[in-house]
Amino acid sequence: MRLLKHLWFHLIMTVTGWLPDLRPVMHVRGWLLRPSFKTCGRNLQVARQVTINFSSRLEIGHNVYIATGCWLHAWGGSMLEDEVQLGPYAVLVTGNHTREGGSYRYGPSRLAPIRLCRGSWIAAHATVTKGVTIGCGALVAANSVATRDVPEFALAGGVPARIIERKPRIEVVI
Repeated sequence: MRLLKHLWFHLIMTVTGWLPDLRPVMHVRGWLLRPSFKTCGRNLQVARQVTINFSSRLEIGHNVYIATGCWLHAWGGSMLEDEVQLGPYAVLVTGNHTREGGSYRYGPSRLAPIRLCRGSWIAAHATVTKGVTIGCGALVAANSVATRDVPEFALAGGVPARIIERKPRIEVVI
C-alpha cells in the first residue's frame, strides 16, 4: 500500500508538473494527491516541484498550502494541522544519520515526528528537524533551522532558530 501511495504521488506530480501554480490548479493537484497521504483534509493546495518521501506517513489537515520546491521527509511521521503553510523550498526532515564505524553513510537513522500546529508558517528556505513541534500561529523565519520546539504565536529565526518575538494570542469575537 505504501508503494502505491508513493507511486500515485509521483505520477500526479509528473502529470501536473507542467501546469502553472495558479490557485485552481494547485487545488486540483492537492485533491488528486489526497490518496497519497495517511490522512488529508479538504482544500489542500500543492505547487510544482514538491517532493514528499514516505507520503503514507504524512497527516494533513484542512486548508494547507505547500509552496514550490518544498521537500518533506515523513519517514518518522509528520502532521500538518489546519491552515499550515510552507513557503518555497521549505524542508521538513524527520530523521538524521548516526555514525557507524567512523562513517555516516551506513549508520542507522534516528527518527522522530514533526508537528506543525494550526496556522503555523514555515517561511522560504527554512528547515524543521526531527522531533520538533511548531506551535499554533508560530512562524519560522526564512532561511532558519528549527532544531527545538517553537511556542504558540512566536517568531523564531536564525541557525539554529531562536525566539525573536512572542505575539499575544488574539481572540476574534463575531
